[in-house]
Amino acid sequence: MGRFNLIDEPWISVIADKTGQTQEVSLTSLFEKAHLYKRIAGDTATQDFAVLRVLLSVLHTVFSRFDAKGEPYGYFDLDERFKPSSFIDDEDDLEDYTCTLYKTWEMLWHSRQFPQIVIEYLQKWYDRFYLLDENYPFFQVTAADIAPKNISKNTPSAVSGKNINRLISESENKIALFSPKTADNKEILSPSECARWLLAFQGYTGLSDKVIFGKDKYKASKGWLFDIGGIALEGSNLFETLMLNLVLVHPEPAYQTQQKPCWEYSGSEMIQYYFSGHDYDNLAALYMDWSRAMYIDPDADFTKSFECHIVKLPDIKHDNNFLEPMTIWQFNKSGPNKDAYTPRKHQVNQAVWRSFGLLSLPNSNENNQRQPGIIEWMKKISEIIGDYNLTLHAISMKDDGNATSWVPVDEAIDQLSINDLILTDVKESGWVPRISDTIEETKKMVETIFRRLLLDMKEIRNIESNLFVNEEVEKLYFQIDRPFNQWLSELRPKDSKDGRIFEWRTMLKKIVLHQAEQLVKNAGPRDYTGIVVNEKIKNIATVYNSFLYFLNQQLQQ
Repeated sequence: MGRFNLIDEPWISVIADKTGQTQEVSLTSLFEKAHLYKRIAGDTATQDFAVLRVLLSVLHTVFSRFDAKGEPYGYFDLDERFKPSSFIDDEDDLEDYTCTLYKTWEMLWHSRQFPQIVIEYLQKWYDRFYLLDENYPFFQVTAADIAPKNISKNTPSAVSGKNINRLISESENKIALFSPKTADNKEILSPSECARWLLAFQGYTGLSDKVIFGKDKYKASKGWLFDIGGIALEGSNLFETLMLNLVLVHPEPAYQTQQKPCWEYSGSEMIQYYFSGHDYDNLAALYMDWSRAMYIDPDADFTKSFECHIVKLPDIKHDNNFLEPMTIWQFNKSGPNKDAYTPRKHQVNQAVWRSFGLLSLPNSNENNQRQPGIIEWMKKISEIIGDYNLTLHAISMKDDGNATSWVPVDEAIDQLSINDLILTDVKESGWVPRISDTIEETKKMVETIFRRLLLDMKEIRNIESNLFVNEEVEKLYFQIDRPFNQWLSELRPKDSKDGRIFEWRTMLKKIVLHQAEQLVKNAGPRDYTGIVVNEKIKNIATVYNSFLYFLNQQLQQ
């Protein structure tokens, strides 16, 4: 008999009310009361992202088969567990089906809460949601699946409690930089903690473990979420957040197909699929991607030190994998993925507004631009949700740069608030191109005009390293981040574009001038004495005047 069923047992940490109080809830409670909860609030942002995608996998599965009233679609037959026996093969029927899915989404949005069919579906698969089970453990395999005859060594790799309940990986010789638990209890996991960290571990594993299936080497996964620049939209409550991220009709027609979540298959079937050479074609499966065949002893004692066992699984396709809607993309002009798009990770300490163009500009082969699918979806639903203020979250995991281990070392997280009609106004004279141009000007003010002042100061001081220059540039960006985000969040569709952009340029000039003035204020005797370049004195005064000239020239354009 299984233990700790995720449908009934509380394990998802949420902010439950306006006071900010958190509580753990079950899948049943979450879907029944999503409109009453504020947001997911687990141990880390990366963990919350992994949990969010599991919830979306459930919703994609249910509402690909049932409408907002809980009635099954008439395009295919469902068995006793609500699983399609076949899928649509007629082009006209598929077109009608996608229109129906849009209608389902709209009806769900206006209903303001999820229908009971979500719970009814989960109950049909109740036996697949046990955290601990001999036959169908959730997101795991059985002992037989990873028996010695199936793997490269006598035993799978072992993962201790301190290595699964962490933000940053650690080993016996490397202490974690950040950990949600103290040193004296980090080997102990409660069942709810184990469930949450199980999802995070599958998404952000790394490559330090050694055991594979069989004897022939293959490219192993370090977790799909590890490699992407995660993007998630947040609404005013958890229901709205789930709905905003529920891409019920995929922007790519090739991915408008049957949803196949992993819990509808056994562990051995999942392993076979990963070695079949097939790529994912549906979001329910992708959102539940496995990086490891994981095994937790069904008789595990959670009062004692935790341990599980893992075996590497093959990596999934990265190049042009546009099934993934929750990432930004980069076009590769060189390397193994030349002339293809791959997910682009967010950078630690780099605000997400600097990547606004990658987020919001429409697809363009000419400019090698690829928009996240979630933003394309936002364009589709903006007519339904109307004038709506949302928050866009950026989530990535930084690695150690070691290609043999890819140890997680830091989270890269940020957010920006923006009106949906602003975010989706991509016409030539619209908000998106104007904001993108404004950001490029902002970056030019920092990276060209302000950096030129710093390089001149570096020359005067005869400094070889660029450390001083780079540090001051990042300081300026830090001063810009908050006011720019505030400015962006306050934009409204009917505002004068010229007026609001002039407003930002005025603020920007003030910020840049202040930082430059601080440098002059802190200048030493050597800065004023200066050096001779081309028979002319170059000192802090002359380079500051040059800086002012270029700054004013830029702002006059």
